[in-house]
Amino acid sequence: MKILLVNPPAYLGVSQVREGRCMQRAGAWTSVWPPLSLALTAAVLRRAGHQVKLHDCIVENISRSRLVQIAKEYHPGWCLFNSATPSIAGDMETVDEIAHALPGCRTAVFGIHPTALPEETFAISKGLDVIIKGEPEQTALDLVTAEKLDGIQGISYRREAKVFHNPPRAAMDDLDSLPYPAWDLTDKNLYKLPLSDQPFLLLATNRGCPFSCRFCADHVYYGKRLRKFSTKRIVDEIEHDIKQAGVDQFLFWAESFTLDRDHALSVADEIISRKLNIGWVCNSRVDQVDPEMLERFKQAGCWMIGFGVESGSQRILDLMAKGTTIEQTRKAVAMAQKAGLQVTAHVMFGYPGETREDLRTTLDLAKELDFDFAQFYSVVPFPGSELYTQANDGGWITNRDWRFFEQNYSILKTAQLDPAEVEAFRSRAFREFYLRPKQIIKTVRSLKTPAAWKQAIRALWGFRDWAG
Repeated sequence: MKILLVNPPAYLGVSQVREGRCMQRAGAWTSVWPPLSLALTAAVLRRAGHQVKLHDCIVENISRSRLVQIAKEYHPGWCLFNSATPSIAGDMETVDEIAHALPGCRTAVFGIHPTALPEETFAISKGLDVIIKGEPEQTALDLVTAEKLDGIQGISYRREAKVFHNPPRAAMDDLDSLPYPAWDLTDKNLYKLPLSDQPFLLLATNRGCPFSCRFCADHVYYGKRLRKFSTKRIVDEIEHDIKQAGVDQFLFWAESFTLDRDHALSVADEIISRKLNIGWVCNSRVDQVDPEMLERFKQAGCWMIGFGVESGSQRILDLMAKGTTIEQTRKAVAMAQKAGLQVTAHVMFGYPGETREDLRTTLDLAKELDFDFAQFYSVVPFPGSELYTQANDGGWITNRDWRFFEQNYSILKTAQLDPAEVEAFRSRAFREFYLRPKQIIKTVRSLKTPAAWKQAIRALWGFRDWAG
């Protein structure tokens, strides 16, 4: 069967990252990430003998009308779409146009938003047939090969204007059984690292997170039980990508690469033992690193680590159920810097209960700890998160247009802060942090090549919208 997999066109001009819990415009990192879920799903379908085409309309600059023409020429039996909360209205408009243009083609969508709100998603699309709930690979394969939908675990579907919800699918245990992502169906040169202009790929290392941060909706997609790709599989895939895709820069894709210390160390050791000359970036919690680990990461080619700092106020961290302390943040950053790693802080403003003083405390901490980069987000009550339920029950949500459920907008009005205050402080935070002379010097020194300077200029231009 012919199957078309689609990362839909930019909605209202916003280039959107759609990958699990990461639903942010490209300005957050001044780049769009390679579509890992689509590439893995494509590989699973192709291994089963299906003919597969993948289009990332954002980086390929494919308009909706052009996508319809591509679909007509290809004439697929199924079209599978990636989606995200901020772009869901536009994603569903794309589904509807494909369904109208190709009456014989069946449509399905996956992502956190439709998984968390299936009824609402069907309500905004007349042409959508199926919602794949949670991680999509095996469910997509069952879907395109089944004669009837009622026996497929992990989907919701519509029949004669009525929506049916099948039992959930258990999370995949044997992640090594997945084939390598079908990156050959994408143009790797369209995905570049910020400030270096080097092609990079996402590399899955583990799935699931056992923590219960109230702002996070990741469990809707990958669940809470930690599951890991084996060390051999991870490093074999690195070697495969070097040889077959010509890419040696990677973003290790996981909620936190360091959830299992022994596993993370074994991956680093295997990279070192194979003498692989690569560069990579990972995320971690501040309570899950130590000097030995970070030094080993550096030896294995890691050049940057991102920490979920979230807030400089212990009271707010506790309200978030983050489970970390400010002292752990200080120690983690110091250890990473001593190991020679660049460090990125992920910070949020506007959490319910946060005051103006808390905002200031958080920004002061970010400046004090001398991060190489800081991402300042507005708190968003993404569907599927505990915060979404709290915000609904508390009447805190000021805008129900999904376009504004995005981290450069504030839509929560609390007793302490209103959205305008949060957005204004966020813009101020970017200016205060990045316009410091030492921060400017640090950034300029990181630009080693003409290509890096070119990328930096493009990044600065695109960053304006993200930073407000």
